[in-house]
Amino acid sequence: MRRILLAAALLLAGCVTAAPTDYPLPDMVDIPTGRFTMGAPPDADAQQGKPQREVQLAAFQLARTPITFAQYDAFALATGRVLPPDDGLGRGAMPVFNITRADMLAYIDWLNASGLGGYRLPTEAEWEYAARAGTSTGFYWGDEPDQNFANTRGRGGRDQWEYTSPVASFPANPWGLYDMAGNVWEMTADCRSADYATPPVPGCASHMVRGGDYSSSRRGQRPTARAAAGDEFASGSLGFRVARSR
Repeated sequence: MRRILLAAALLLAGCVTAAPTDYPLPDMVDIPTGRFTMGAPPDADAQQGKPQREVQLAAFQLARTPITFAQYDAFALATGRVLPPDDGLGRGAMPVFNITRADMLAYIDWLNASGLGGYRLPTEAEWEYAARAGTSTGFYWGDEPDQNFANTRGRGGRDQWEYTSPVASFPANPWGLYDMAGNVWEMTADCRSADYATPPVPGCASHMVRGGDYSSSRRGQRPTARAAAGDEFASGSLGFRVARSR
């Protein structure tokens, strides 16, 4: 991963005691502009996003992996925040979890204070477009679940983890993105809504999450699967990755 020197003067005023001297930035992947069919057919199970709609997206960037404990811990130590517990699973290359949406946004603000700017949470449409990576099958590798491609329910094949696995433990999708199915659910920028035809819930105290986690069944790991998490919710199955406008 790229590393940069982050000076204390560039960080949020009053939020830190010391800046990290060698911080690993998220490795960003260029996602091309394009149009795709978002969502699942009418006969898909209830967890899939509906109704289908055509979405045009401008080019953007998306982190190659979910944000790791190593990346988040550098931020937490620099800003004096409490380190999130790892539930005994290890830190380092594990996807960070046990953090709230506010923690995620604080991390993003800290990244933006580096002077590079533009980091944010992806929208649902951006996330699904990137997860599909130009494919039209049920999963980016084909139409059937495969434990050689994702950390989801049960163990077998490449999946030898009961809970979370280190990021990039499974093959990347065609656009070079890892863990777009399983491991941890990933927070998005979009407010909770019942479906694509229903306006978001007033107040926006919860947001949509995508991708499934280590316990997800077949339906939960599909690129069209949706769930929601309250903004104060933190658990061992919820993480995030960052996007960046190009």
